[in-house]
Amino acid sequence: MEVIEEFIKGKYEKQELCEDAIIVSKNFIAVIDGVTSQENPCQGKALGKIISDILENIIPTIPEKSSCDKAISYLNEKILEEYKNEGIYDLIKDDPRKQPAASVVIYSKFYNQIWMIGDCKALYGNNIIDNELEVDIMYGKLRKILIEYLLETGCTEDELLENDITRQFLEETIKRQPLIRNKRFYGRYDYVSIDGFNKLDIDLIKIVDVPKDVSEIAFCTDGYRKIFATLKECEEYNKFIKENDPLCYKEYWHERGFVKNQESYDDRAYIRFKI
Repeated sequence: MEVIEEFIKGKYEKQELCEDAIIVSKNFIAVIDGVTSQENPCQGKALGKIISDILENIIPTIPEKSSCDKAISYLNEKILEEYKNEGIYDLIKDDPRKQPAASVVIYSKFYNQIWMIGDCKALYGNNIIDNELEVDIMYGKLRKILIEYLLETGCTEDELLENDITRQFLEETIKRQPLIRNKRFYGRYDYVSIDGFNKLDIDLIKIVDVPKDVSEIAFCTDGYRKIFATLKECEEYNKFIKENDPLCYKEYWHERGFVKNQESYDDRAYIRFKI
């Protein structure tokens, strides 16, 4: 495997706050998106940053011939070990809202497979694999309605770019999300992410066998609204959205918009590589 290009950038000026990560090892290439925390930081770090840092260290150690489910079991075991080593296990074990979680997309060289856990994106050839969560689509729809309501009743776009009060309206629903994560209700809002505590339902993980004639793959986190075959195209598309719909409620509606004087609405990571 050979990296063609890669890029990672946090939404804040301090790059050390970025909850995304890229891993390149002998047997695996992965992109991690630490879930934005709804709780206060744990030991001074955001929950998404905690698990992103842990996964960055342990994904390269997954045994080469591990299948997807075996690899996830291995990661869960190692994550819990790290929580115990860091002295936070007892603080978080009984409350999903306090448990770090991450979306991950992994390429396994041995199996020539892409494993998608959560809402990262992948591309090979003309095939886009977008695993957007129904719960996030719901937030985007609700936020769009709220913004239209606010704009029609006295608010301006500039005011909402300074202070997006739609988050306050959605807050109670968003706070509930960790309680449904990795639970099976057999409905459209079921989803998985890696948190160390839960065995993931394999039916909710996208496992893609890469065709033998494919030579390049691209991964990105959902800090990019759409994945393209080059980093330049991804960056240009995000820039286009920021210039034309910075609140992200028109054609490009999303659960979050850009914040004034902020380069992006989320951390973002991208990698393109040869296999």
